[in-house]
Amino acid sequence: MVAPLRLAVLASLLLGCAVQPGGAPVSPEEPVVAPVPAPAPVTPRMLVFTRTAGFRHDSIPEGVRCLRELGAAAGLEVEHTEDPAQFTEANLARFGIVAFLNTTGDVLPARDQEAAFERWMESGGRFLGVHAATDTEFSWPWYNRMVGAMFASHPRIQPAEQVVVDPAHPSAAHLPARWRRTDEWYNFRGFEPGLHVILTLDESTYQGGRNGGHHPSAWCKGVGSGRMFYTAGGHTKASYGEPDFRAHLAGALRWLLEPGPSPIPSPAAR
Repeated sequence: MVAPLRLAVLASLLLGCAVQPGGAPVSPEEPVVAPVPAPAPVTPRMLVFTRTAGFRHDSIPEGVRCLRELGAAAGLEVEHTEDPAQFTEANLARFGIVAFLNTTGDVLPARDQEAAFERWMESGGRFLGVHAATDTEFSWPWYNRMVGAMFASHPRIQPAEQVVVDPAHPSAAHLPARWRRTDEWYNFRGFEPGLHVILTLDESTYQGGRNGGHHPSAWCKGVGSGRMFYTAGGHTKASYGEPDFRAHLAGALRWLLEPGPSPIPSPAAR
């Protein structure tokens, strides 16, 4: 007759378990899980792109100066260009952030330039769109989806109130619940699903709004492994000297510089 202890030992071997003296079973060792590496930091360099193939905003110099100053304060080297030949895979790899500052029309005329930008963005690039970045590349479907909506029209420059939808976002944390300022307020078409709305326009506070009760004016989202942020403000020269608008852009840069993919999921590819 086999002793009870020997039976317990045999059973434990068959089950892949060890037995302590006295017959108490020991759980198998937990598998070793490799630690998850921390996300790589965003390359501390920003390319500010201001090429125009349509209307040209006279506020572009002020906008470039503002982004140079805010970038420097955020620890970024800032380069400015209007040359689409800069959009190659090798050159884009030098940058963590690309800003489209009041670009208009077909600013990347070659398909290989568009494809290089698409790969850079979806592999972890960061995009900052300011004002007329939505009046850009209407015939490039990927860009339309990436930027989140496209320009449709605008009324005259006038004061309006923006409502803060996400006061926790770094671009809005400093703002009052209702932010009144003067700018050229875009109406949009084709809002993409999956936008994380940060600010909306209250159309009852100005004339000429055409989006009704859902009129986002600043938003962000994931793009593959990358991130994008857009703000509709920035038409006027005065915008870039306003403390609250500058802090809005500075907060956007802080969010874009956070390592890792966006906490806002990327919409499903279509």
